[in-house]
Amino acid sequence: MNNFLKLDFGHFFTGFILATVSIIGLSLTIAAYLHASNTGNIQLTPAEKAWVGRHPVVTIAGPRSFPPFHYYENGRFKGISADYTTQVAARSGLKLRVLADPPWSQVLERSRQGDIDLITCIAKTAERETYLDFSVPYLTFPLIIVTRDNSPFIGGIEDLHGKTLAMVPKTLTQEWLSRDGIDFSPIYVKSPLQGLEEVSFSRADAVIENLAAATYLIHKNGLANLKIAAPTPYDNYQLYMAVPKGNQNLLTIVNKTLTAISPRQNSDIRNQWMSVKYDYGVSPKNLFRSIFLVLLFFLGIVSIVLFRNRRLTKKTRERIATEKALRESEEKLRNILENSTSMYYAHTPEHEITYISPRCRQILQCEPEEAMRRWTELITDNPINLKGVEYTEKAIRTGQRQPPYELELKGMKGRKVIVEIRENPVVENGRTVAIVGSVTDITERKKAEKDKETLERQLVQARKMESIGTLAGGVAHEFNNILGIILGNAQLALLDLPEDNSARSRINGIQTACLRAKDVVQQLLSFSRQTEQGKQSLNPSKLVTDTVRLLRVSMPSSIEILCQNHQPVQPINANPAQIQQVIINLCNNAVQAMENGGGTLTICLEMTDIHDLKMPEPKAFHAAGAVRLTIKDTGTGIDPAIQDRIFDPFFTTKAIGKGSGMGLAIVHGIVFNHGGVISVKSEKGCGSVFTVLLPANPMPPA
Repeated sequence: MNNFLKLDFGHFFTGFILATVSIIGLSLTIAAYLHASNTGNIQLTPAEKAWVGRHPVVTIAGPRSFPPFHYYENGRFKGISADYTTQVAARSGLKLRVLADPPWSQVLERSRQGDIDLITCIAKTAERETYLDFSVPYLTFPLIIVTRDNSPFIGGIEDLHGKTLAMVPKTLTQEWLSRDGIDFSPIYVKSPLQGLEEVSFSRADAVIENLAAATYLIHKNGLANLKIAAPTPYDNYQLYMAVPKGNQNLLTIVNKTLTAISPRQNSDIRNQWMSVKYDYGVSPKNLFRSIFLVLLFFLGIVSIVLFRNRRLTKKTRERIATEKALRESEEKLRNILENSTSMYYAHTPEHEITYISPRCRQILQCEPEEAMRRWTELITDNPINLKGVEYTEKAIRTGQRQPPYELELKGMKGRKVIVEIRENPVVENGRTVAIVGSVTDITERKKAEKDKETLERQLVQARKMESIGTLAGGVAHEFNNILGIILGNAQLALLDLPEDNSARSRINGIQTACLRAKDVVQQLLSFSRQTEQGKQSLNPSKLVTDTVRLLRVSMPSSIEILCQNHQPVQPINANPAQIQQVIINLCNNAVQAMENGGGTLTICLEMTDIHDLKMPEPKAFHAAGAVRLTIKDTGTGIDPAIQDRIFDPFFTTKAIGKGSGMGLAIVHGIVFNHGGVISVKSEKGCGSVFTVLLPANPMPPA
């Protein structure tokens, strides 16, 4: 091909670069998307073979005049897309029926209606994607500005203001220019060739076209007065094959064929249509002007070199000093990050961690490289994490800093830690590009706060019980004096009455009631610890065994008693009657909780090390060893809302006549008076577990 495309010297480099980019871009696109797998027929799946059997003839169409990609000459289908379509048919076994007559608008409409099976050459737009599925792109070319060779200088789209541009209707070029604020006058043409002719015949100032089509049409039609003026900033022009929505079998067959074409075959197709030779001429006027500018440029360079040579040493010293200061600053920052008690991090809006400081070795129990993942994978299922995730999402969405929040993280070795997060979004051009922040381990602080709350509750309970005990003791003493008078006079009255007097039975009733009231007074005095109770060293195993033997007689047969004595158990220093009362009261409460449907009562006695206990009460327990008594039932359980009140005197949820509300209060008083602690764990409908800890006494029992 001996026709030459003339460019002035000012556009020599632009033309050379565009020509190079076009060839390299085409090669890379074909290599990326159409890599060779084999040179024979493609392998079809059973579903694809069945589809080919049902559709042996495929109706195809495309632009009527779009050389060198797709056009018709003397009724024959020609162009680059024709060569690729032939490969698709040959390798898949399909037969083609070519529609050469329909204009482009009818091609799109008939494909929407399903009358056309395959469009062989089409650009992708958002509107077309609503009714078409596209193959991999098989051709890519840059978009360039073409003008006459005697036109004023145009270096980019900004120089198109006020110009008359030739363009095919319904293309993206007009939309892109309007979006970029380019004010131009359009001349609508039917084809790219007509657009180039409008520029060549001076009816338009410029046209924007892809490099392949422009060079092909300029050469083929002898438009020697045109030149490539400048590139455009728009995306490369890509061509696809497309099928109507839902025709996935044909689309996969097309993609398989395109990817199976060998590099050699791709090169043959490309060279057949793109073997264009470029020769750039230079006018004498422009040549002299360019030589003068080059000489002036070199003189300026020499002057600048001489001037800057004297400043080079100074700038070198300044640069060395700056680099040293930068290294020192980086070292200081590294020392801060690596030795801080907090862990610093950064992650993307997609939550991928991009940096994490070495403190993660202590907090997450892993190396920084191991923590490079989505930070949401490091949190547990603790409900407190929901607020943290919400704050982070809001910071990403709004670009505004959120309040500090707490998370529960899980280390690589299973350790769970409570941390405080303080983070800030990094915003660029109104968009959040990263989240940076610090992580402080507050596990011990949260534990201390929880322990403090527990101790405060215990103190409130102790003060409440102390006040109630003082009141109960005073009431008991006063009531005991009244009972003494009533009981004494009743006994004197019995002495004065004959045996057959009917009043004796009434006085006996008064005496019985007074004795019952005396027992209540004794319980109040025992609760208030205002009566002296003798203590002795005793064997708790024997005491529990004897008490269980008594309980078996009075319990209904629907309740099973399991007694577990884990020997050896050390003696305790206690009052046997009071400890037996503790066991009986707790067991009676358990039996009443299971009286409707029956169940299992488990009594367990064992030794325990106070340091191994998880319950909060042992913090006030000063003995080294403890005897633990556990009474567990499978009854109705205790409502969490009233668990703080079950040890209060006269508090009961039982029906009238089934309890006075003093049982657990007396149990609490006895255990506390023996230097022990009592706790309960219960859920509604899941039974209850009462745990009593009593100090062990190494001395053998008497």
